[in-house]
Amino acid sequence: MNMDSASESSMQGLVDSGAQHELSLSHVKLSPYAHEVERATIAWMEASGLIPDECYAEKVSRMAVWGYAGFSHPFASFEELLLYSKYITLWLLWDDVVVEKAPDLGTILHGMKSAFRWDAGADCEKDPYLQAWKAIVDGYKSLGVSSDYVHRLNRKMSVWVKTVARENSSIHATGMVSPWVHLRRRVITIGVIPTAQLLDLQIGDVDRIPAARRVVMTASAIVAIVNELVSVEKDADRVNLVVLVQNQYGCDFESAYGRVVSLCRAALAKLSMLIDALPSELREWGVLMHHMAEGFSYWHFVCPRYDRERIICRVPHPLPKAAQPVPGDAVSVAVV
Repeated sequence: MNMDSASESSMQGLVDSGAQHELSLSHVKLSPYAHEVERATIAWMEASGLIPDECYAEKVSRMAVWGYAGFSHPFASFEELLLYSKYITLWLLWDDVVVEKAPDLGTILHGMKSAFRWDAGADCEKDPYLQAWKAIVDGYKSLGVSSDYVHRLNRKMSVWVKTVARENSSIHATGMVSPWVHLRRRVITIGVIPTAQLLDLQIGDVDRIPAARRVVMTASAIVAIVNELVSVEKDADRVNLVVLVQNQYGCDFESAYGRVVSLCRAALAKLSMLIDALPSELREWGVLMHHMAEGFSYWHFVCPRYDRERIICRVPHPLPKAAQPVPGDAVSVAVV
């Protein structure tokens, strides 16, 4: 995805749509195991020493784990969804409390590479997060994944850590990065690229297939843009795509917000076309990717971590009550 040319061309001639912006999603489904998996995931995290006090418990509670896993991987079996949920929830907590605060990510990178090795040797790791990562890798091994699968996941997680390190070095310097450099970086740091590998454990290395690679990168861009839209208030002291667009085009904040919403809509339309163009043997995987991209996007509208005062999300069918917005946020989702 050429972020510079595609992003700028999709923004030409846009007008401000007012204070309330909208996104429409058509591939949103909640796993029937979502809430059971949330309970099991949190119990595992507590037993692993990852929730040592009420502060951590509140942080995890505000992640809406049921939606985080249940919307992004709705067709998985209970066993696969639970392991997937452990992976992405551990990752989110680890990023919040360890990675974002670490002065040097070199030690973290070394620990990750060790935890994701196929033959990790004797378990002498003391760090509870790295112990948890190793347990998850062992869980995927028990599901029958190959050493090549784990190696590819290790490589993608290493790229993520390295890119986060670069992002951390410039994340407070609004004037030092263009919107499209920031977005290209967020496409990596949002985490979709490794997560996409977890959707189908048997499909093989889709990164070698250009059409599939374009699907992954576009799905990642969608989730990254949605995250920027609902984090703009939370990111007051950090670089955010909306603020960078405002600076780049010299427009007011609401116009910049509308431009980024339009960029997201363009990416959603592109994803549909890319999935339709996949070869027949990848069509089912494409459906999983579509639901992951829109499921992660929709999760932002039910998760208490984020601000949705400026934007609503429309879905074409009623969702279960358990999948509705958080209390006091009923305007965030409208059914069309």
